[in-house]
Amino acid sequence: MHTLLDSVRTPGDLRKLSVIQLTQLAAELRDFVLHTTQTKAGHIKSSLGVTELTLALHYVYNTPDDILIWDVGHQAYIHKILTGRKDKFHSNRKKGGLSGFTKRSESEYDPFGAGHSSTSISAAIGFAEADRLQGKKRHYIAVIGDGALTGGESLEALNYLGERQLNVTVILNDNQSSIDANVGALAHFGNYKALCDAFHLDFEGGVDGHSVEKIINSLSRSKEVNRPKMIHLVTQKGKGWKAGSGSAKATNSLSFQDVFSQTLIRLAETNDTIVGVSPAMLSGSGLHEFGARFPERVFDVGIAEQHAVTMSAGMAANGLKPFCHLYSTFAQRGYDQIIHDVALQKLPVVFCLDRAGLAGEDGPTHHGAFDPGFLNTIPGIVVAASLDGSALAALMEEAAGYSGGPFAIRYPKDGSFGKLEKKELPLGKLQKVKNGSAKAVISFGAIGLEVQKALEGSEYAHFDLVYLKPLDEAGLIAILEEYNEVIIVEENSKAGGAGESIVSLAGRIGVDCRIKCKCLPDAFIEHGSRQQLLEVTGLDASSLKEFIDR
Repeated sequence: MHTLLDSVRTPGDLRKLSVIQLTQLAAELRDFVLHTTQTKAGHIKSSLGVTELTLALHYVYNTPDDILIWDVGHQAYIHKILTGRKDKFHSNRKKGGLSGFTKRSESEYDPFGAGHSSTSISAAIGFAEADRLQGKKRHYIAVIGDGALTGGESLEALNYLGERQLNVTVILNDNQSSIDANVGALAHFGNYKALCDAFHLDFEGGVDGHSVEKIINSLSRSKEVNRPKMIHLVTQKGKGWKAGSGSAKATNSLSFQDVFSQTLIRLAETNDTIVGVSPAMLSGSGLHEFGARFPERVFDVGIAEQHAVTMSAGMAANGLKPFCHLYSTFAQRGYDQIIHDVALQKLPVVFCLDRAGLAGEDGPTHHGAFDPGFLNTIPGIVVAASLDGSALAALMEEAAGYSGGPFAIRYPKDGSFGKLEKKELPLGKLQKVKNGSAKAVISFGAIGLEVQKALEGSEYAHFDLVYLKPLDEAGLIAILEEYNEVIIVEENSKAGGAGESIVSLAGRIGVDCRIKCKCLPDAFIEHGSRQQLLEVTGLDASSLKEFIDR
């Protein structure tokens, strides 16, 4: 029974309750979330830990007029339930349903979207500065996890906030955990007061994050202080979580992440210069296993992609071989450093770009659509993509022996493989996957597995491009001259991708064959399972067969 929860449709209803009733409501909310969501444990736990905080925020502040921004959206499930989305919560992170993050188009209670971390303080400052110019006064609250505070943007924002002395309240949710255990001096020493003193922010520390009454009292005091302040809440991530909830990972097959982990360990056993670097994604990447085998050779730098890239550059400049693991969508945050600190200096950093292509339920903030295009513009970089697990292992081996500059390897989140085959993928050479006549399909990356399904029983040839840069011009010219029609398939945006590169080559040499390109549309693609999204974008096997046969 959710007696109180059933009576709360909006924060206005919430404010009619007593503080004692809010404690009961917190228990009902936790029960509701656990029985409704099918999301993985990490995302559920982030929201369960801020249940009391969420109630207190909507109780004290006049949302949606007052600006409440979450960092990141994993903390906002309770917020969504309390702001008119309870009846849709079962659709969270499912195709056509609620986003797993805050989203402006979803609710007036979501004034700013979240997906990447460390953005809330900057955004709240933006609202405050805009209101100052427009003569409007209200409250601005940025809820930031202690993990997100390791991101450089949050520290840049605090520096600005201290100078401007804007009436912004920063709520620091301290649970000593982001996706992995937090790292860095702030997490290690916990001296947040010293940080606030340095930035000239008021500070209240050690507030019990699971006492609604204490949080309400703290927030109420904060409302009366017309200057920037930080309230430090101590919470338990996943409070109320029941052991055994969530889905277990299958162990009878290899994922791309498993292949990455096993291959890096194998390479490191015979090459003591190899190190692994990750911005707070050791578990998501598979680097936990590498760290267990080589504890002195794995580096978690916190949610700090720019630092991860430049630190890797420094390591490479001093004789090491860094494998810098980045999610494709977060590699965008280190783009300047990839150009300036790595490529310009021709340093041999290997970038392993995980979650490339459609990232499924995480949606448009996490889809890895853009890395081929923005990397393809950089002089001297190698840009490759893995067809399958065996190809990923082969590319990592090729990258380990490459000293000519940066080497980027992209691969998706989804994938399931049995025993790996030994492959060699020489630099800058495409590979024939299937013999055929009349038409040839050239795929780039793991979308080639869908192409293989589409071509079952057909007479058409299939080639794996492997390297977008350097492009195998000789191999491509031979294909363009032999076949009547060439179809290019890639799971990324069109600009700068395989299709544009091959069409440009064809234009330079002058060929008569027909060329068709299939890629992700020029749009932000919503969330859903990867297979659902492949169907939506026409990149599933059935749609590709129809496109190829046309």
